[in-house]
Amino acid sequence: MVLVFIKALKSVAMAHALTPLAGCAAGLGLVFNGFLRGVAYSPELEDILFSHTMLGFALIESFMVIAVGVVGLIYSY
Repeated sequence: MVLVFIKALKSVAMAHALTPLAGCAAGLGLVFNGFLRGVAYSPELEDILFSHTMLGFALIESFMVIAVGVVGLIYSY
């Protein structure tokens, strides 16, 4: 009975740890939205805007990888 309770607590902890992934998805949408709007307003700056967009994408993606790693640690212990 105790093992079932521990398994349930791990599942709840994983759900709470994965909640920030929704924010990461929204953040990625905002980053690429800003890129498309910026290119629409000034197409000559596309290369600079693209490099800044990829930097933002990498930062958000690294946070997502860390969050998934934390979930793996929560589930394994």
